[in-house]
Amino acid sequence: MTINAFSHNIPEKTFAKLNREGEFTRLAVSPGIINKHYTPAQFQTIAEVVGARGAIKYSASYSILLSIPTIELTTAKRKLEKVGLYIAKQGQIVAMKACDFCDGDKMEAAQITEELYQQLEGLEVPSRICINMNGCASACYNAVYDDIGLVYQKDSFDVYLGAVPMGKHAQAGELFMKKVSVQHIENLLQEIIRVYQERAYQKEPFYKFYKRTKDADFWQTIKCYENSSADSSRV
Repeated sequence: MTINAFSHNIPEKTFAKLNREGEFTRLAVSPGIINKHYTPAQFQTIAEVVGARGAIKYSASYSILLSIPTIELTTAKRKLEKVGLYIAKQGQIVAMKACDFCDGDKMEAAQITEELYQQLEGLEVPSRICINMNGCASACYNAVYDDIGLVYQKDSFDVYLGAVPMGKHAQAGELFMKKVSVQHIENLLQEIIRVYQERAYQKEPFYKFYKRTKDADFWQTIKCYENSSADSSRV
Protein backbone atom coordinates (compact mmCIF):
# COMPACT_ATOMS: atom_id res chain seq x y z
CA MET A 1 0.00 0.00 0.00
CA THR A 2 1.19 3.54 -0.74
CA ILE A 3 -1.36 5.52 1.26
CA ASN A 4 1.31 7.39 3.21
CA ALA A 5 4.37 6.84 1.02
CA PHE A 6 3.23 9.16 -1.78
CA SER A 7 0.21 11.03 -0.46
CA HIS A 8 2.03 14.33 0.27
CA ASN A 9 4.99 14.76 -2.05
CA ILE A 10 5.20 18.56 -1.88
CA PRO A 11 5.70 20.06 1.61
CA GLU A 12 3.52 22.95 2.61
CA LYS A 13 6.11 24.66 4.82
CA THR A 14 9.53 24.85 3.24
CA PHE A 15 12.14 27.23 4.63
CA ALA A 16 11.75 29.45 1.56
CA LYS A 17 7.97 29.57 1.83
CA LEU A 18 8.10 30.42 5.52
CA ASN A 19 10.47 33.32 4.90
CA ARG A 20 8.06 34.85 2.40
CA GLU A 21 5.64 35.28 5.29
CA GLY A 22 8.07 36.24 8.07
CA GLU A 23 11.66 35.94 9.28
CA PHE A 24 12.73 32.39 10.14
CA THR A 25 16.07 30.85 11.12
CA ARG A 26 17.09 27.27 10.43
CA LEU A 27 18.84 25.17 13.08
CA ALA A 28 20.43 21.76 12.53
CA VAL A 29 20.01 19.69 15.70
CA SER A 30 21.04 16.17 16.69
CA PRO A 31 21.67 14.15 19.86
CA GLY A 32 25.42 14.73 19.36
CA ILE A 33 28.35 14.01 17.06
CA ILE A 34 28.38 10.25 17.78
CA ASN A 35 25.02 9.55 19.45
CA LYS A 36 22.20 9.13 16.93
CA HIS A 37 19.37 8.24 19.36
CA TYR A 38 16.77 10.86 20.27
CA THR A 39 14.77 10.70 23.49
CA PRO A 40 11.01 11.32 23.72
CA ALA A 41 11.74 14.46 25.75
CA GLN A 42 13.94 15.78 22.95
CA PHE A 43 11.24 15.22 20.34
CA GLN A 44 8.71 16.89 22.60
CA THR A 45 10.98 19.92 22.94
CA ILE A 46 11.57 20.05 19.18
CA ALA A 47 7.81 20.09 18.62
CA GLU A 48 7.39 22.79 21.27
CA VAL A 49 10.01 25.20 19.93
CA VAL A 50 8.90 24.78 16.30
CA GLY A 51 5.24 25.17 17.18
CA ALA A 52 2.47 25.64 14.67
CA ARG A 53 4.34 28.35 12.74
CA GLY A 54 7.64 26.60 11.99
CA ALA A 55 8.69 23.40 10.22
CA ILE A 56 10.74 20.26 10.75
CA LYS A 57 12.75 18.56 8.02
CA TYR A 58 14.91 15.44 7.99
CA SER A 59 18.45 16.06 6.77
CA ALA A 60 20.89 13.69 5.07
CA SER A 61 23.67 15.04 7.30
CA TYR A 62 22.59 13.11 10.43
CA SER A 63 20.52 15.96 11.83
CA ILE A 64 17.02 17.42 11.86
CA LEU A 65 16.47 20.88 10.42
CA LEU A 66 14.19 23.18 12.38
CA SER A 67 12.71 26.35 10.90
CA ILE A 68 12.01 28.65 13.87
CA PRO A 69 10.74 32.24 13.99
CA THR A 70 13.89 34.31 14.37
CA ILE A 71 12.35 36.40 17.14
CA GLU A 72 12.10 33.20 19.25
CA LEU A 73 15.59 31.92 18.46
CA THR A 74 17.34 32.62 21.78
CA THR A 75 14.64 30.92 23.83
CA ALA A 76 14.47 28.00 21.39
CA LYS A 77 18.22 27.35 21.59
CA ARG A 78 18.14 27.38 25.37
CA LYS A 79 15.31 24.84 25.47
CA LEU A 80 16.94 22.55 22.91
CA GLU A 81 20.28 22.54 24.68
CA LYS A 82 18.63 21.95 28.05
CA VAL A 83 17.37 18.54 26.87
CA GLY A 84 20.80 17.58 25.55
CA LEU A 85 20.48 18.43 21.87
CA TYR A 86 23.52 19.58 19.92
CA ILE A 87 23.01 22.61 17.65
CA ALA A 88 25.44 22.55 14.73
CA LYS A 89 27.48 25.67 14.05
CA GLN A 90 26.84 27.38 10.72
CA GLY A 91 28.96 29.35 8.28
CA GLN A 92 32.33 29.00 6.54
CA ILE A 93 33.91 26.86 9.23
CA VAL A 94 35.32 23.41 9.89
CA ALA A 95 32.37 21.17 10.83
CA MET A 96 32.57 17.62 12.13
CA LYS A 97 30.36 14.57 11.98
CA ALA A 98 30.88 10.92 12.81
CA CYS A 99 29.35 7.48 12.60
CA ASP A 100 27.55 5.99 15.61
CA PHE A 101 30.51 3.69 16.38
CA CYS A 102 28.23 0.67 15.95
CA ASP A 103 25.77 2.10 18.49
CA GLY A 104 28.56 2.37 21.03
CA ASP A 105 29.99 -1.14 20.61
CA LYS A 106 33.22 0.11 18.99
CA MET A 107 34.25 3.20 20.95
CA GLU A 108 38.03 2.97 20.54
CA ALA A 109 38.18 6.22 18.58
CA ALA A 110 35.67 8.14 20.69
CA GLN A 111 38.22 10.02 22.78
CA ILE A 112 40.27 11.24 19.81
CA THR A 113 37.03 12.19 18.04
CA GLU A 114 36.12 14.45 20.95
CA GLU A 115 39.64 15.91 21.07
CA LEU A 116 39.57 16.69 17.36
CA TYR A 117 36.17 18.30 17.75
CA GLN A 118 37.45 20.55 20.55
CA GLN A 119 40.46 21.66 18.49
CA LEU A 120 39.02 21.93 14.98
CA GLU A 121 35.25 22.57 15.03
CA GLY A 122 34.49 26.17 14.20
CA LEU A 123 37.82 27.16 12.64
CA GLU A 124 37.20 29.69 9.88
CA VAL A 125 38.00 28.52 6.34
CA PRO A 126 37.37 29.83 2.80
CA SER A 127 34.37 27.51 2.37
CA ARG A 128 32.71 25.14 4.81
CA ILE A 129 34.68 21.90 5.34
CA CYS A 130 33.19 18.70 6.72
CA ILE A 131 35.44 16.21 8.53
CA ASN A 132 33.72 12.81 8.70
CA MET A 133 35.05 10.35 11.29
CA ASN A 134 34.19 6.66 10.93
CA GLY A 135 35.18 4.34 13.77
CA CYS A 136 36.05 1.16 11.88
CA ALA A 137 37.07 -0.07 8.45
CA SER A 138 33.44 -0.64 7.40
CA ALA A 139 33.09 3.18 7.06
CA CYS A 140 29.32 2.70 6.75
CA TYR A 141 28.68 6.41 7.34
CA ASN A 142 30.50 7.20 4.08
CA ALA A 143 33.51 9.07 5.42
CA VAL A 144 35.15 8.93 1.99
CA TYR A 145 32.35 11.09 0.55
CA ASP A 146 33.14 14.16 2.64
CA ASP A 147 35.84 16.82 2.31
CA ILE A 148 38.12 15.05 4.78
CA GLY A 149 37.33 11.43 5.55
CA LEU A 150 38.89 9.62 8.51
CA VAL A 151 38.60 5.83 8.76
CA TYR A 152 39.88 4.41 12.04
CA GLN A 153 41.44 0.99 12.47
CA LYS A 154 44.02 -0.40 14.89
CA ASP A 155 45.16 2.86 16.55
CA SER A 156 45.52 4.70 13.25
CA PHE A 157 43.57 6.47 10.52
CA ASP A 158 43.37 6.28 6.78
CA VAL A 159 42.80 9.83 5.51
CA TYR A 160 40.82 10.63 2.37
CA LEU A 161 40.68 14.07 0.72
CA GLY A 162 38.76 15.86 -1.96
CA ALA A 163 35.47 14.00 -2.36
CA VAL A 164 32.81 15.53 -4.60
CA PRO A 165 29.75 14.80 -2.46
CA MET A 166 26.99 15.46 -4.99
CA GLY A 167 26.17 16.29 -8.59
CA LYS A 168 26.87 14.45 -11.82
CA HIS A 169 30.60 14.43 -11.03
CA ALA A 170 30.18 13.02 -7.52
CA GLN A 171 33.01 10.76 -6.44
CA ALA A 172 34.77 9.45 -3.37
CA GLY A 173 37.83 11.19 -2.01
CA GLU A 174 41.35 10.01 -2.75
CA LEU A 175 43.40 8.12 -0.19
CA PHE A 176 45.88 10.77 0.98
CA MET A 177 47.68 8.90 3.78
CA LYS A 178 47.42 5.46 5.36
CA LYS A 179 47.87 4.50 8.99
CA VAL A 180 48.32 7.95 10.51
CA SER A 181 48.70 7.32 14.23
CA VAL A 182 46.24 8.64 16.79
CA GLN A 183 49.10 10.73 18.21
CA HIS A 184 49.70 12.50 14.89
CA ILE A 185 46.24 12.83 13.34
CA GLU A 186 45.53 16.23 14.87
CA ASN A 187 48.78 17.72 13.55
CA LEU A 188 48.04 16.37 10.09
CA LEU A 189 44.53 17.83 10.05
CA GLN A 190 45.82 21.17 11.34
CA GLU A 191 48.31 21.30 8.46
CA ILE A 192 45.67 20.39 5.86
CA ILE A 193 43.37 23.10 7.18
CA ARG A 194 46.23 25.61 7.33
CA VAL A 195 47.19 25.20 3.67
CA TYR A 196 43.54 25.47 2.70
CA GLN A 197 43.16 28.67 4.72
CA GLU A 198 46.31 30.19 3.24
CA ARG A 199 46.16 29.05 -0.39
CA ALA A 200 42.51 28.62 -1.40
CA TYR A 201 40.57 31.23 -3.30
CA GLN A 202 37.76 32.99 -1.50
CA LYS A 203 34.78 30.60 -1.14
CA GLU A 204 36.62 27.90 -3.10
CA PRO A 205 35.19 24.50 -2.06
CA PHE A 206 37.74 22.13 -0.62
CA TYR A 207 37.36 19.55 -3.39
CA LYS A 208 38.10 22.19 -6.03
CA PHE A 209 41.09 23.42 -4.06
CA TYR A 210 42.46 19.89 -3.68
CA LYS A 211 41.93 19.06 -7.34
CA ARG A 212 43.69 22.30 -8.36
CA THR A 213 46.67 21.84 -6.03
CA LYS A 214 47.08 18.10 -5.38
CA ASP A 215 50.34 17.97 -7.35
CA ALA A 216 51.79 20.92 -5.43
CA ASP A 217 54.93 20.43 -3.37
CA PHE A 218 53.27 21.44 -0.10
CA TRP A 219 51.13 18.28 -0.08
CA GLN A 220 54.24 16.13 -0.37
CA THR A 221 55.89 18.19 2.35
CA ILE A 222 52.95 17.46 4.67
CA LYS A 223 53.14 13.74 3.90
CA CYS A 224 56.89 13.57 4.44
CA TYR A 225 56.74 15.53 7.69
CA GLU A 226 53.99 13.41 9.17
CA ASN A 227 55.66 10.18 8.11
CA SER A 228 58.99 11.25 9.62
CA SER A 229 57.25 12.33 12.85
CA ALA A 230 55.50 8.98 13.07
CA ASP A 231 58.74 7.09 12.47
CA SER A 232 60.60 9.06 15.13
CA SER A 233 57.86 8.40 17.70
CA ARG A 234 58.37 4.66 17.26
CA VAL A 235 62.10 4.85 18.09
